[in-house]
Amino acid sequence: MIISVDMHEMNAIKWFDEDNMLVCMEAGIVGQDLKRRLEAKGFTIGHEPDSLEFSSLGGWIATRASGMKKNTYGNIEDMLVRVKMVTAVGTIDRAVEVPRLSMGPDIQHLVLGSEGSLGVVTEAVLRMRRLPEKQKYGSLIFPDLEAGVNFMREVAKQRAAPSSIRLVDNEQFQFGLALKPEQKNPFKPYVDGFKKFYVTKWHGFEPLQMCVATVMLEGTAAEIAAQKRRIYGIASQFRGLDAGEENGHRGYFLTFMIAYLRDFGMNYHFIAESFETSVPWSEAGLLVVAEGDGAHISCFRAVRRPGEEWTH
Repeated sequence: MIISVDMHEMNAIKWFDEDNMLVCMEAGIVGQDLKRRLEAKGFTIGHEPDSLEFSSLGGWIATRASGMKKNTYGNIEDMLVRVKMVTAVGTIDRAVEVPRLSMGPDIQHLVLGSEGSLGVVTEAVLRMRRLPEKQKYGSLIFPDLEAGVNFMREVAKQRAAPSSIRLVDNEQFQFGLALKPEQKNPFKPYVDGFKKFYVTKWHGFEPLQMCVATVMLEGTAAEIAAQKRRIYGIASQFRGLDAGEENGHRGYFLTFMIAYLRDFGMNYHFIAESFETSVPWSEAGLLVVAEGDGAHISCFRAVRRPGEEWTH
């Protein structure tokens, strides 16, 4: 038997604790509403999955979700302090609201990733943070995917990842260009033509090989400037070029279009979906070859295993 439960009316913020930086919410609240209501108070949990406009807090917990800014804020399990789940035989609820318990196993780890098989998540307490002073977008272009992957690996080795950094292959790069809105500025075509000449002729980048990394930085103005110098300095070691703030901003928000494009394609008998996987750095090249077109590498806080470095 499969049961579908509509929880969209369970969307209340039950309490808000600014002293302890905690917030308790009903699990039916949708991501974009959660984000908007916390930001109105000057706070954020920092969780921004691609499905932010459609997914719910309970869904994030039940699927052990990850977001685009996990480098700074962590994944949903890192934000979760207490969760309540209603099962067929009773309610599972942690008795205390503390960040960590030393005795184990922790019952919350049964709830995380259970995908509705054990019960229905109805309420959760999450850590929150103050909104960052500033946000800044950027982008970097590389001659090929190999150079881009090597750049990402070096960022991981140096623990220099900003809030979000994502590498897309040439096909997705071209796809993003195709979705650019029509330019009303009469001088824009000339500027774009000069940029194309600079990249392809002056630096010798092949248009059908180039890939792009989009970057999103958060913090104070000084922190952002320091992050940018470090990341762009690493990029220069792999022939990376600054592709501008506008492209970074568009690239970041292009990920939110996936759901819309997927549903639009279905009307024309075209089915597609995205998924995440994890591999050792040594296998990244093989994964791209096996996956074929549409390779997408998202950044990470590298987790070391004996003899290897891993990335998500």
